[in-house]
Amino acid sequence: MKPAYFLGSSGKNVFFSLFDSLAPKIEGQYTYFIKGGPGTGKSSFMKIIAEEIESKDIACERILCSSDPDSLDGIIIPSLRICIADATSPHTMDPEYPAASGEIINLGDCWDKEKLRGKSGKIIELTDKNKACHKRCRRFIESAFSVYGDGEKICRENVDRRRLERYAARISARNFKRPSGKIGLEKMRLLDAITPKGYLFLDSTVDEMCIRKTVFEDDFGIAAAIIIGEIRTYALASGFNVISSPFIGNEKKIRHIIIPQLGLGFFTKDRFCSPAPEGAKYVSLRRFYDSDGMRYSRAKLNFAKKASKELIEEVFSALKSAKEIHDELESIYIDAMDFGKVEEIRKSIQKRIWESEWWPEE
Repeated sequence: MKPAYFLGSSGKNVFFSLFDSLAPKIEGQYTYFIKGGPGTGKSSFMKIIAEEIESKDIACERILCSSDPDSLDGIIIPSLRICIADATSPHTMDPEYPAASGEIINLGDCWDKEKLRGKSGKIIELTDKNKACHKRCRRFIESAFSVYGDGEKICRENVDRRRLERYAARISARNFKRPSGKIGLEKMRLLDAITPKGYLFLDSTVDEMCIRKTVFEDDFGIAAAIIIGEIRTYALASGFNVISSPFIGNEKKIRHIIIPQLGLGFFTKDRFCSPAPEGAKYVSLRRFYDSDGMRYSRAKLNFAKKASKELIEEVFSALKSAKEIHDELESIYIDAMDFGKVEEIRKSIQKRIWESEWWPEE
């Protein structure tokens, strides 16, 4: 299996992050925090290790970078209790208990410092341009979520929560056994993110993990959040583990869930996110809103839909420009890197992973 998720995205409070859930506090958990500038090979470092782990049929979660979904921000190897993470901004991290729960791997030790000093003017120029693009992105995303919030408010005032709860109870009764006293475990992951490629939903992960898939169509996600929240509660109470994906504009609003043991998933299609997993069943939630109230606010709702979409398009544009600048910055660092040293470090870490005390017995 090659499940992939995000743990961060442009969103609420500048950067919406779940990186604090990357390494659970359990016995034997160990995290390697990779430091180093752009182009130092952090993503390639993790990709090679992930491929070697997967070649042993050991599950490895890939954490994608929302600024460049073709790159990795981390890998998680649950059975070996090992994580490797890009610990640089905007998700700067350090070991909570150095040497006991983790350590820093500094790939910056592998670059030619004198060569980079000779390019300092260009590095500063590109870094400042990149920051300006992200600052522009933050302004537009704040505006987009603000306008979207107006639509959410109207929908919240007109939703029939009681009907939704009964509907969720019927869905849950079909899929889960009665509560047995055992509570399932919840894992927080993002199945969608704002990226330079647009609002990206990880259909491939859903197709890998789910046999049965239901997509709730709901312009502002209010009814969907109530249903999915109720289903989540029933699933956990029935002892099933759940992967929950919150909304990057509101961490209390669960947007998607997967129940891996049942191969079952429920997802939200709204004005931002358009899941399209193979063989999914699509269900419109329009009937759960008061039609008179929604008709009365139609003009405001249409404005919120149109304006939030236009604003989010500007976010994508700013992120695309930031990535282009970042790629140019990477090329400067790549030219100054000793990747032979990076490979030696990787092999050393890989050897330690092979020697993990948690390695499954043959």
